[in-house]
Amino acid sequence: MDFVTDKQTLQDLNILGQFKNNSIFSLFNQTITSGGGRLLERMFNNPYTELEPIERRKQNIAFFEKLNTSLPFTEKEFDEVENYLRNTESKSRIVAAMNISRTKFMNFIAQEKEYLVIREGLERSIVLLKKFRETIKLIVSKSNGTPFYEKALKLQALLERKELLEAYELEGISPLPYKNVFRFDYIFRGLLNDEMEDLINEIYSLDVFMAVSDVARKRGFKYAKALDKEQKVIDLKGVFHPAIPNAVDNDIKIEGNKNVFFLTGANMAGKSTFMKSFSVAVYLAHMGFPVPAKEMTFSVHDGIYTSINVPDDLAQGYSHFYAEVLRVKHVAEEVASNKQLVIIFDELFKGTNVKDAYDGTVSIVDAFSKRLGTFIISTHIMEAGQTLQKSNDRLFFKYLPTVMKGAVPTYPYKLADGITDDRHGMIIIENEKILETIRGGKS
Repeated sequence: MDFVTDKQTLQDLNILGQFKNNSIFSLFNQTITSGGGRLLERMFNNPYTELEPIERRKQNIAFFEKLNTSLPFTEKEFDEVENYLRNTESKSRIVAAMNISRTKFMNFIAQEKEYLVIREGLERSIVLLKKFRETIKLIVSKSNGTPFYEKALKLQALLERKELLEAYELEGISPLPYKNVFRFDYIFRGLLNDEMEDLINEIYSLDVFMAVSDVARKRGFKYAKALDKEQKVIDLKGVFHPAIPNAVDNDIKIEGNKNVFFLTGANMAGKSTFMKSFSVAVYLAHMGFPVPAKEMTFSVHDGIYTSINVPDDLAQGYSHFYAEVLRVKHVAEEVASNKQLVIIFDELFKGTNVKDAYDGTVSIVDAFSKRLGTFIISTHIMEAGQTLQKSNDRLFFKYLPTVMKGAVPTYPYKLADGITDDRHGMIIIENEKILETIRGGKS
């Protein structure tokens, strides 16, 4: 089964986007090959819903974090070799010239610039593959007992084929004699064409594993422990948002019949940031990637939906409130299909009046609590929490406090048990002297 989510969730969490500031993809995209970057993007678009692939990828990345090595070439060096190995059209032209006649062939060599490109491509390929062979030797020597070991052995066997060992002996000879050019060009791009294609793809994978493991090492990310769906638990210790410098971390555990976390707090107390931190960790864990937390245990879910920044839709004529209603309806349909989902709602029905928001929050949260899944609901409306606290034992309640320093509200961003009645909107308005500004502007 595919991991289900949607565009709104990916935007809420800033998951994708190579060129977006602080996107989670950009954070991990430290690859040096363009193919590695494309592979990483596919991984981000396709989290897993099964234990085995999550565990396999996690172990591979963790192995490379421990190994702490890198690919033995630059982006430019690899691009040049990749272009040579995949450009079979120029190879065919050289072969055709060889078959015409010796005289025409020698004239072709003297005048055809493409021959020089091929010769230089072959020379670079010999140098790069010989260096890569040493990297694979190291990986083989350290990977026994890991999921990558069998693949490393196959790569080593390819790189130590008799024909390639002979090619490595030519390293340093430049320019290569044309007899060597045509012999080894045929070997690299003819005889071993399929093997070279596979090798390039494996280099992409290594590039991703090394890049992701390097991010984990430098940022202190950890590897989540995945459990069967039946365990129904998400337990995070020290979770933080990876795009926020010096982010405050928090602990949260949602499990069993206590499957709804009801979160309250004043504006700017950190509710949205906490919910994004939690959701990003869940998403990365389902990819088998390291997560921004000190520790994480989670049961595998079928997908995630968030409702954090729901826009109105002027083209459709939808108000902000109606857009919220449609969002809740869409998520409700997914939940009703009996998928085990993670659902995050930040400020249900903030686009309508307080009475309707209260009634809607109480009824929707109560209904969700009776379905399969893991839910986090935040609100400013403490009365909704108080009502649910009395009537529903599937919820648990935490808040993000506000600490007043004189007339100035400050925010520790640390979860506390219970429901808060912090409401400091007017204090903030007064501190910003908005009324004085308006009154001072009167004639």
